[in-house]
Amino acid sequence: MVQIGSGHRMTTGASRGSRSRRRSRRRLAIVTIAVSVLLGTVLVLAFVVQPTFLTSSEDKPPIQTSPTQQQTTPAPSPTSPPATSESPEAVVDEPEARLAIAGDTGTRTSAQMATAASMASEAQRRGAPYDALVLLGDMIYPDGDADLTRASVTQPFAQTLQDAVLIPALGNHDIKSDEEDEVMRALGRDTAWFVERVGPATVISLDSNRVTDPAQLAWLRKVLAEEKKAGTWIIPVMHHPAYSSGKHGSTKSVQKYWVPLFESAGVRLVLAGHDHNYERTTPQNNVTYVVSGGGAKLRKVGRSDFTAMSTSTLHYTDLVAYQDRLEGRAVAHDGTVFDTFTIDR
Repeated sequence: MVQIGSGHRMTTGASRGSRSRRRSRRRLAIVTIAVSVLLGTVLVLAFVVQPTFLTSSEDKPPIQTSPTQQQTTPAPSPTSPPATSESPEAVVDEPEARLAIAGDTGTRTSAQMATAASMASEAQRRGAPYDALVLLGDMIYPDGDADLTRASVTQPFAQTLQDAVLIPALGNHDIKSDEEDEVMRALGRDTAWFVERVGPATVISLDSNRVTDPAQLAWLRKVLAEEKKAGTWIIPVMHHPAYSSGKHGSTKSVQKYWVPLFESAGVRLVLAGHDHNYERTTPQNNVTYVVSGGGAKLRKVGRSDFTAMSTSTLHYTDLVAYQDRLEGRAVAHDGTVFDTFTIDR
């Protein structure tokens, strides 16, 4: 039984439950609104502030540094990886002399011109001219006419000779006219045998048409016996090869009279032509012999027990001299390098 006094309202249990439910719904609505506002605020901040975890590396602006910071690199710790840039102490191994070498060139034909052009192209590609041009005989076909010296030698190789000293050697075709003295004078030489120093290389040009000439033999012994500056390479050049697997073959007189002198003097490289091909020997008593006679015409070449490499290919030989080594490359007309060798001290 419900009693109602004056001035007082009494609610039933059903009324109190209804009011409780309404308060719960209001609290839930307030919480929902608060959560929505909070989420909205977070989303707005995400787009406006863009924290680092929402920003890709591509979107990040570069870090600006002061000039001092840009020029200063902290010293690496012992555990730091090695630097990839070249150290200031790094030594650049620059050659001390470059020599272009060719034999049997004097045809005044397109093949000779292609050999000369190949030399010029290689010098341009490297960005460094040759210091010497060595011609290994038969510079003027067919019989050494002195009037053809310019057309056979200086004109075809004019571009290389702008920077290079000419080192000629007489071949058997160069003496047929008995004008070899005139030819050598036209090429800037007073004698048929002489020495030219090119950087660390002492190039000895010999007349292999007169291997047993007493004056030349005495001169050669004297030159080889002279005290050389430390780091000198002695390089004899001639027409007739000591060792060859080509048509003419090895020159026995050179083997008998000159080879023992070369070996005693510590010669490491000897250059020759005569056979119209390329051939490099294995070291013979520590001396390497190269035939580079494919400057304008070719013949077949075989192999011998002393052959390291042989081929019938139009070419010239590129020789680079360093203090501690010689590096040689046989270069075909199209620029292909078909043989390489290194001679260490």
